[in-house]
Amino acid sequence: MVKKSAVDYIKRQLQKGYGISAIKEVMLKYGYNERDIDAAISEVYHPTIRHEIHLSRTTLFALMFILASVIGTVFFFYYNPPEAPAKLLDLSLEPVATTAEAGESITFLKELSNLGSSKRYDVVVKQEIIDPKTFKAVTEKTETRAIETFGSTQTDMAIPQGTSPGDYILRVIVEYGNKKAVATLPVKVIAGKKDADESPPESQEDLMCGDNDPCTEDIEEGGECINKPIVPCCGNNICEEQERETCIDDCKEKTAQAEPTLEEIKEISKSNPGKAITECEKIDVPDLKDTCIGSVAEVQRNKAYCSQISNARIRDSCYLNIANSMGDNSICEDILASSRKDSCYMNFVLENKDYSVCGKLNNSALRSSCDSLRQLYEINKEQQTK
Repeated sequence: MVKKSAVDYIKRQLQKGYGISAIKEVMLKYGYNERDIDAAISEVYHPTIRHEIHLSRTTLFALMFILASVIGTVFFFYYNPPEAPAKLLDLSLEPVATTAEAGESITFLKELSNLGSSKRYDVVVKQEIIDPKTFKAVTEKTETRAIETFGSTQTDMAIPQGTSPGDYILRVIVEYGNKKAVATLPVKVIAGKKDADESPPESQEDLMCGDNDPCTEDIEEGGECINKPIVPCCGNNICEEQERETCIDDCKEKTAQAEPTLEEIKEISKSNPGKAITECEKIDVPDLKDTCIGSVAEVQRNKAYCSQISNARIRDSCYLNIANSMGDNSICEDILASSRKDSCYMNFVLENKDYSVCGKLNNSALRSSCDSLRQLYEINKEQQTK
């Protein structure tokens, strides 16, 4: 006996413009046997009541017109999707060599992808190396580029002479129109090897008056040795006011407490989320701060923390990750960008077969696909219960 539910499903998919081969392939995937599918297809194309219906020529023309209109509408919506923004850019960075001495160069790859509808437009690319303690750029350079589809460029940036050893941040900002794309990479400046021959030779008098204390200036005046204290002096185990930001050895306790890593903050958030958020707030680079808050939110599985994130992309990603980890599709509604919101809902459709979200999808093609998957699921479920 031909299953009416299968016949109705095939008719609906044909009206939407799908080919009979594609419909059959999907039904086989969802558990229908080939004999039942062929019987349903035969019923669609050769209904048993066909000989009882007598259509006039006018009626036939009207039906042909309606069918052409349906097919035209389907083709219009499937082959003319909503246009993407004229200018939409994606930026990513890849490290090549991001550890160097002062005076040397770091090397990295920057990839720019044109996701908009405009085939070509100019962008301004600003590259800077930032000291995370002061949030000031130690060096920067700006260039203008023409973007077409996708471009990957290897870039060298010199670390200025005199830059103190430590951790820095490479930040690249691409401006186009009134929009920006931002990406960051960690950079490390290491101490160079000092050549002893470059140090000025000490005089015989200095050698005789030396007290082996690096924090004194040893001189001879009038036949007497004078050892004048050097203030401030890095190495006297005293954290003096003038060297709080320059002498790690003397002020190491303060430095260690002020700069926990993102992984350390994430570990703290397991037992003390309030303290972890406080540490995140101390981070000067906005994107790193937002990423830090997002990590706390995901560890705690608490979407309230996501609202503290400034960057819209990172905030939406925070909501999406928590929605998935908690299995709660209502959290997707907090996502602002419609494309990312649809991605959140579709995770529930594909992973959990949760078709209750179909009506919440913004993209019409995704909504239609969701409805089709729901129909197949219901038909398959009905078949299994018989």
